[in-house]
Amino acid sequence: MYETLSLKQRRILHYNKGRVVVKACPGSGKTFSVAARISNLLRENDFQNNGVAAMSFTNVACDEIKDKLENKFSLALPLQYPHFLGTIDKFINTFIFLPHGHLIMGCNKRPELVGKPHRNWTIGKGDKTYKFFNGKLNCTDANPEGYFDCVSFDINDELCLLVPAQELHFSLKKDRYYKKDGNPRKEIQELINAKWKNFKLGYANQSDANYIALKVLEQYPLIAKALSKKFEYFIIDEAQDTDAIQMRIIEILSEAGANNIMLIGDRDQSIFEWNNADPALFDAKYNEWEKIELDENWRSSQKICNFTRALSTFERSFAVARDVKNYAFAPLICGYDKDNIGSMVPIFQEFFANCEQNGISVNKTSVAILYRGKAMAKYIDASVSRNNNYANPWLPHQYHVKDLIHGKLLQEIGDFKSGYHLLEKAFHELEQKANNPSFHCSQEFIKQCVQTENFIDYRQRVFDFIKILPPASGQRLNVWIEIANKSLSYNGYQIVLNTERRNSNIPISEIIKDDNQIRDHLPFYQGTIHSVKGKTYDAVMLMLDKRAGTHSNYITMLKKGPKVEEAEELRNVYVGLTRPRKILFLAVPKEDMGVWSEHLS
Repeated sequence: MYETLSLKQRRILHYNKGRVVVKACPGSGKTFSVAARISNLLRENDFQNNGVAAMSFTNVACDEIKDKLENKFSLALPLQYPHFLGTIDKFINTFIFLPHGHLIMGCNKRPELVGKPHRNWTIGKGDKTYKFFNGKLNCTDANPEGYFDCVSFDINDELCLLVPAQELHFSLKKDRYYKKDGNPRKEIQELINAKWKNFKLGYANQSDANYIALKVLEQYPLIAKALSKKFEYFIIDEAQDTDAIQMRIIEILSEAGANNIMLIGDRDQSIFEWNNADPALFDAKYNEWEKIELDENWRSSQKICNFTRALSTFERSFAVARDVKNYAFAPLICGYDKDNIGSMVPIFQEFFANCEQNGISVNKTSVAILYRGKAMAKYIDASVSRNNNYANPWLPHQYHVKDLIHGKLLQEIGDFKSGYHLLEKAFHELEQKANNPSFHCSQEFIKQCVQTENFIDYRQRVFDFIKILPPASGQRLNVWIEIANKSLSYNGYQIVLNTERRNSNIPISEIIKDDNQIRDHLPFYQGTIHSVKGKTYDAVMLMLDKRAGTHSNYITMLKKGPKVEEAEELRNVYVGLTRPRKILFLAVPKEDMGVWSEHLS
């Protein structure tokens, strides 16, 4: 299989000495090249005690490497001693944290991993009980141990979040972290104390494990030196997604004597900053170490490569796959009306018509419709309802009615958390849309509500609203709406739920489906950009809203450049746009088409 590698890919295959960063464009075949290098090293070297350590950021990425090793290079798996193949977290756990973590934690047993993805943090610690009284945080009866799996320590030894900020009920921001005397605020110090108390009992979450492993290598240099000699070659795939602690661990191993290190990744596809990933760390190593560039795109047509160039740090990428490099279809930018859900229907029709005209079979492996936020799935729902026996019952500016019913259904089948989030969002939109029809409830808005109100009172207000809503299971939409409006009026709410009357005499079960049911029902794949990272389709439509999550409008970012905290949003767009081989549609609000066209042309 080595003969199928291009000249640039063979630089990876034959790179045997030194520290190098491989910067790869989408579709460059980097995973195939990594697998080729691993197999070549194993065949050409007689490893006795010092092996190859190959790791990636996620289990999915590791599985892709394993698949190619097994099916393309006929290598028997799992790799045996002295080699390692797995995630970077598994490497840290296996060789540093689990055998040596007790040296830092002060526990008298082998450490135990708790919290995601290992096991729930139950251990009788109870709920999170920090509470607001009269607008102030009261810590008297707080149980900081309930937050143990929600936070960890960053490279500067300060607490950092592992969950959305609104789940903490107090702030870890720099301006709220310390008192005037320079010491941590009371609730912060109590949480730090709780972390170390449980460290001494032997408990740590995965982020803690990485932090503690770093401390082990810093305080016990002989352990770092022994590990650097344990493996002759280190290969780190998806290196753009490493965080500061993981990258520092790699640096320490390098300083301790690891002479052969390859970092490989696409910094333009770093979309895990919510998990503290920082592509600037990858950039720094790219500027410091030897460089290899993979700018050959074996996935997409040259027209798609040209269309996405403005969102990439590559000056240009070159389509090289013979069957698609000269594909004639030029990517299309289409505009929809945000106030008319049905305006997306003709765009879907044109997309699928082009698939048919170009001989692309519409199935889950060939065709994908992607979006940045799950709320955009409403346009797919509208299209599906138009093509089924039922007409679309949802009115412009009233899509929160569907969220309301969906939330009730989820709670009735036992998914209380997901149901609550939908109901909470719909509750605020019902309140606000009377004065602002275009209002969209963001997580930032909810966070502001929590900070403004007594947290207990806030939650109680939402729960009181949810309690008066009628059951949705087994009900027809028009009947449920009538009962709900009577109940709301009786309980003093000046709120009226509306649907398209002519289309609402339908069973709720036919129009409300959870994400998994929708995926099973539709002939094509539909999902978020994050769900398809690394995947390939013949045809892709990417739907974008006006705003990038809670950040600025996309067109503001395109015109002025994104702020540091917004750069990931444009990388998200780039990931979505680089999935297809042949056909690419970008659907944006019609008033934004000009800016998108100017930027991507």
